[in-house]
Amino acid sequence: MSPSHSSINVAYSATTEEVDLGLQELPASFDLHSLFPNDRLLRFHPNWFVSDFQQHGTSFTAVIKDYVTEEKFHLSGSFVFNRTDDELLCITLSQTIDIRISFLNRNNKLKVQISSMNGEPDPNDPLLLWIRAIKEYIRIYLKRTPATLFFRLLMNKMVLKMDPSQRKICLMMAKITAVELLVIVLIVIAYAFFVL
Repeated sequence: MSPSHSSINVAYSATTEEVDLGLQELPASFDLHSLFPNDRLLRFHPNWFVSDFQQHGTSFTAVIKDYVTEEKFHLSGSFVFNRTDDELLCITLSQTIDIRISFLNRNNKLKVQISSMNGEPDPNDPLLLWIRAIKEYIRIYLKRTPATLFFRLLMNKMVLKMDPSQRKICLMMAKITAVELLVIVLIVIAYAFFVL
């Protein structure tokens, strides 16, 4: 997998340069609006517990608890889909956070533009992990394979209903299970090779 598929390059000016997300070409009929109902976009943030989400048209309010800092704050903003032919989605966050994230269609390639009053985001900023999570979710809808269909079902029925701590616990358990299965397979192979 190329670097453009696995991470987001942040060597850009926060308000002017667009970053290619490294996804395949977008189909002409591709619609982001159907992928992100209600608070789904906020649930992709790796550190946010989302509660009391209320949406009125394109505007929303929510109470957010940060998993890392344990701070609780009110967040308001808007999700605007297809405002122009080129802008597929504009996420504006205000109150505690003042930022604008635009997902743009440039020659059938999905690009992102981040505008912030705080300047260029730090490479370790959870905001970039948030954008990457949204990108990976879009990726599973751009392809139609048994694996992507499985991951769509897994994300929609399970993962997106969990809070960040539950996700981290499930990921840790999945890793432990994978290691256990690998050890069992190695023991069976060693037994078959050396004993039989």
